[in-house]
Amino acid sequence: MSIISIIKKKCQKNELTNDEIKFFVKCTVDGCIDQCQIGAMLMALYLNDLTNAEVCNMTTAMANSGKILKFRSSAIVVDKHSTGGVGDKVSIPLVPALSAVQEDFIIPMVSGRGLEFTGGTLDKLESIPGFSAFSFDDQQLLDIGNNFGCFIVGSDDLSPADSVLYKARDVTATVDNAGLIIASIISKKAAAGIKYLILDLKVGSASFFRSIDEAKTFGQQFVLVAKLMGIECRALMTRMSAPIGNYVGNSLEILESINCLKGKGPSDLQTLIELIGGHLLEMTHKVRSVNEGRKRMAQSLNNGTALEKFKQMLIELRVDEQIADELCYGNTTSVLPMAKFVIEIKSSTSGYVNDIDGMTIAKVCNKLGAGRQFSNQAIDPAVGVRLLVKKGDHVEIDTVCMVLYHNETDLNESYLILLQQSIELMTEIVEPENIVLGVIDCN
Repeated sequence: MSIISIIKKKCQKNELTNDEIKFFVKCTVDGCIDQCQIGAMLMALYLNDLTNAEVCNMTTAMANSGKILKFRSSAIVVDKHSTGGVGDKVSIPLVPALSAVQEDFIIPMVSGRGLEFTGGTLDKLESIPGFSAFSFDDQQLLDIGNNFGCFIVGSDDLSPADSVLYKARDVTATVDNAGLIIASIISKKAAAGIKYLILDLKVGSASFFRSIDEAKTFGQQFVLVAKLMGIECRALMTRMSAPIGNYVGNSLEILESINCLKGKGPSDLQTLIELIGGHLLEMTHKVRSVNEGRKRMAQSLNNGTALEKFKQMLIELRVDEQIADELCYGNTTSVLPMAKFVIEIKSSTSGYVNDIDGMTIAKVCNKLGAGRQFSNQAIDPAVGVRLLVKKGDHVEIDTVCMVLYHNETDLNESYLILLQQSIELMTEIVEPENIVLGVIDCN
């Protein structure tokens, strides 16, 4: 068996065996394979797709490529994952809010850096001084989970094959393949010991999945693979065209997460947090209905327990206590990196907001440094955009609809034009849309 023969076999559109997939994954982790061969294999899988059997075998091999976390037997281990969207900071307030609601939950969120157009959850958290996502080994994560109940970190010890392939996918244009996405996500969740999982499956012009049918096909396959890995899973298809919340950009999204943990977040962000938490509470039989779970989640955001849990989580993850306290209860912007320059973007006409092009906003933020073009590229945590309007709002001509935060001494004027054009106005009244498009269950 050789890597070259396996690559050739998949290039010829033949199904790989379990042993062939295990061999590829082992070579990836052991470092006995060239980077160009990893790229070639990913492209062969991307162009010819993975069968269900290949996805399951790839997921299992990746999950078993490193350590497996085994938390105390009395705990209920739950998590959530998003397929990625513009302004998607949901995990940051969700984890402490859910942990504050249900003390016997362990939420071991092993997250990642940004793929393609946006910074990931870890990129956002790393804008907090002292936060170091990859500074914990598996025993330390077990101790934090068992004793404190939740964390959001990165880990190269859990599914190390995914850590290698994740970076390679980012720079080989092989990100948006269903089989590779499923294997990546579930292998990490299985290695983290997850037993109950919500997939926030983004659908729309600013996501990998543009249509409900496409998302549904992916969601059904995802839920099936999760079930085969011993994880009870439910997928929520949620709308992803306009950005989530009002901010796009790493430190800006931390600022918005803090506001949300104080019960002052935008309604769409709070709705997602309540829904995902509500579904996990209902799946684990802690409440009789999702709505009951939503109410409990809303209480934790409004009564301060979620904010305090977030502060304590940062301290558990070695952020200095004074910094954590100032971030949560003091002058939040004094702690976070902020951009040097601020530009207001005004509407060129009047009307009702019919659409906000989240992908255009994300691409501009990416070019300004909020995302990365290659895997080890440094990002600028301070840059980004603040939206001041939502779909359905009425604006007059010259209304400030958006604020751009940047560090460019010679800003490309085309960025301002693109941002202005990202907001579509029309003369007729526009009704807001439901954020949830459907639910895919494991039954």
